[in-house]
Amino acid sequence: MRESLKQTLEDWKQMRILTLDLLEIIPEKHLSFSVGKNMGTIGKQYRHIGDVQICYAQAITSGKIDFDNYKRDYSLENSKTKLKNFLGEVNKEMLEFITQNQGAEIDWFGEKWSLEKHIRSLIEHEILHQGELVVYARILDLDFPESWELWGL
Repeated sequence: MRESLKQTLEDWKQMRILTLDLLEIIPEKHLSFSVGKNMGTIGKQYRHIGDVQICYAQAITSGKIDFDNYKRDYSLENSKTKLKNFLGEVNKEMLEFITQNQGAEIDWFGEKWSLEKHIRSLIEHEILHQGELVVYARILDLDFPESWELWGL
């Protein structure tokens, strides 16, 4: 595996650890909490992270990004266990696709992206949702996990 791909995967792994650590400190009763209109619940935020990752994973094998066909299993949104299992399954599948398609190029609406750029875009998407989840956690006055101390939280 190329060094650049190894580093990108390590960056993705570290970012996902933050996401899961934050989920760990959220009481399950707060998965249905939303900060306002059109923001979705905490559970929806986590489910959406996984749903979008499915699109990224499928693009690795199809060669084209497509956000129209991801599943929306709303039953995941009210269970930390289901959300953790879902994200774990999506990660496993994506890592398998990456291992099998290390030279993949993905068509991003007419522009060819390397596998590394594709994964970095996924990282950026999740960071966006981490920022939203920080707002939720602050409003709920939750203590952040130790892994978030780097960010002063």
